[in-house]
Order: sequence, then C-alpha cells, then structure tokens
Amino acid sequence: MWHLFGFGALVYAWGGFPYLVWILGVRTTWLYHSIFLINSVCHIWGERVWNTDDLSRNNWWVAMVSFGEGWHNNHHAFEYSARHGFEWWQIDLTWYMICFLKSVGLATNVKLPTQAHKLKKSFASDCKLK
Repeated sequence: MWHLFGFGALVYAWGGFPYLVWILGVRTTWLYHSIFLINSVCHIWGERVWNTDDLSRNNWWVAMVSFGEGWHNNHHAFEYSARHGFEWWQIDLTWYMICFLKSVGLATNVKLPTQAHKLKKSFASDCKLK
C-alpha cells in the first residue's frame, strides 16, 4: 500500500487536489466501470466469432472504451493471447502497447494463437467434424 500513498503524494505535489481527483479518483472509477461493462455487456450483446463454452461476445463499442478488451469472445477463445483484436478493424490499444514494449525489449515471449488453434475454435470446424 505504501507505493499507492507515495504515488498519491507525488500527484498531489505535482498538481494539487484537482490532479489528485482526476488522476486517482476519476481514473480508478473509469477503470472499474470499464471492467464491469466488459463482464456484463460482453456476455449479452455482440457477435460470437469463436466456438467457446460460454456466452462471451465481441462488442465493438465496449472495445473502444476499454482499450480493446471488448473483443471478449476472442479473449475467451484464446485466453493466453496477448492480442484480442485479431482483425485489422478490431482496434486493440493494449496490443499496440505490447508491440511497443516488445520493440524496445521490455516484453518478451509474447503469445498469439496459431492458425491451427484458430481453426480448432472456429464455428466452421464444427461443421466439418459433424
């Protein structure tokens, strides 16, 4: 907890009470609401691209406010993947940050699904198996 108090003290010293409210209060509130939004909306509305054993769905507008975490069906299908936005149009800001960290050597062993894994989880493979 000391690092949190230290960070709060630095923020307060940098900009006073308004910075403390915006950087600690508003940011934390936005984060919690984004997480709750992902776990509720993305199990009700959206598109199912992958065959998973749950009700997860990809929801583009949740992805926009949660830095790419709204590609929730992608996440449930390939939970080990560092990337959730698999298509070119699926904006995934978290993945872009991971790419940057990898390029400067701070992220290693970044995992992505192979084409074989994608084929196994696709709805098309279910039709072929039956």
